[in-house]
Amino acid sequence: MSFALLAPNHPRLIDWSIQLDRAPAAGWLALQMAALTPHWLWMARRMTDGSDDPLGLLALAALAALVWTLRRELRPAPRLGWLALATTGTLAAAALRVGSGPLPALPPLAAALVAVLALASGLLAFLPRRVAAPPVALLAVLALPLLSSLQFYAGYPLRVITAEASRWLLMIGFDTARAGSSLVIDGQLVIVDAPCSGVQMAWFGYFTASLAALWAGRAGRSFVARLPVVSLLVLGGNIARNAALVALEAVGYAPGWVHQGIGLVALALVCGGVARVMQNPFPAKKEGNPPCRPAWFAKRWLENRFANRVAHKAVFAAVMLLCLIGSAAAWQRGEQALPASASFQEWPSQWEGRPLRPLALGEVERRFAEHFPGSIARFTDDRRMFVMRRVDKPTRMLHPATDCYRALGYRIAQERLEQDAETRRWRCFVAERHGGRKLRVCERIVDTEGAAFTDASDWYWAAISGRSHGPWQAVTLAQPIE
Repeated sequence: MSFALLAPNHPRLIDWSIQLDRAPAAGWLALQMAALTPHWLWMARRMTDGSDDPLGLLALAALAALVWTLRRELRPAPRLGWLALATTGTLAAAALRVGSGPLPALPPLAAALVAVLALASGLLAFLPRRVAAPPVALLAVLALPLLSSLQFYAGYPLRVITAEASRWLLMIGFDTARAGSSLVIDGQLVIVDAPCSGVQMAWFGYFTASLAALWAGRAGRSFVARLPVVSLLVLGGNIARNAALVALEAVGYAPGWVHQGIGLVALALVCGGVARVMQNPFPAKKEGNPPCRPAWFAKRWLENRFANRVAHKAVFAAVMLLCLIGSAAAWQRGEQALPASASFQEWPSQWEGRPLRPLALGEVERRFAEHFPGSIARFTDDRRMFVMRRVDKPTRMLHPATDCYRALGYRIAQERLEQDAETRRWRCFVAERHGGRKLRVCERIVDTEGAAFTDASDWYWAAISGRSHGPWQAVTLAQPIE
């Protein structure tokens, strides 16, 4: 029932409801964007501090271009089901950001996932019905700064699959064996590093799929049916690229420009294949956008209780304003810090016969240590700098050193595995900062039984599967290169 019918003798209320109903779709979307501001600020920091590739900006630009292209077709009367999902999702994203009542506070990336899906629901409420929901939702997810997290959690399993498939391809001309996520080619160890996992290629593949589907007007069900083919194209392209690069490493011809060129050609072929799959119709398939079940049930529930869309818009506006007020209050009081871990003092007093001198943690390191499940300490032997971390449980916070140095503005090069004089294996690389400063950085992780890991993703999977037991000690050493 409309507000005007509830109060027939109140012309001001009638006039207010008419004005609310006439508010443009762009205004409602802007209000939702403002309500989700804390998540956008976190995403912006994550994309600009170097800890994650800013590819999500492409997905955001694609969504903005979609809305701009269809700006004259935005619905004045939103679809109720999607509006209900947008309202609920925005409220949940705000609550999960800081924790509220029975809802625990989620990690920022998980809370941001709820936020971008709520935004996608808001877009779908006002976009024309012919725009399919799945590609819009996928673009919203791709806008998140999630590549480093995907690399941490899924990087090692993907590299193992890639290495094993590459081994089968290379068996024809080489003596091949797999050691974890690396390959031994004719007795030479070739590292299958993070770029070889295919995480970035997968991002570009699904990004291309979403754009091509929206361009072709692909229905949601048809889009979802093609996603397994997209996954196979990405996996096959990454395996072929990795096999070619490993073969070049084995024969001793592996200049950097060749690596980059093969990678770009493989990416172009995969994205071209994905676009073709999304453009071509499957035989005997009728296109059409079936209703989204959650949105359909939400629409039915709302229609049974409210007869006028002004009420729906009023609830939406009230929730957005509530989230705005809550975000401002949380910003003023600051996020609650997690309790600091128990201090751990049993650090080594010397390294390779040289005494270690403890150093104070910097301000950023101290803040990081407050949330770290273990202890962190810095040392120097007057020649090298050591960062030692005791880790009590599997955690995403045990970042690879490459992520940390990229976040500090360094460029990473010459990443490889090395053995020291005591036959300990390290993952080493050269970090170069603008201005000419170079560091040679090496890292490894050791568990209580002496098993060592040179890859954070490998360690994480071994730890959560019970193959490695803690507490673990992670050592990162850096030495200036003259």
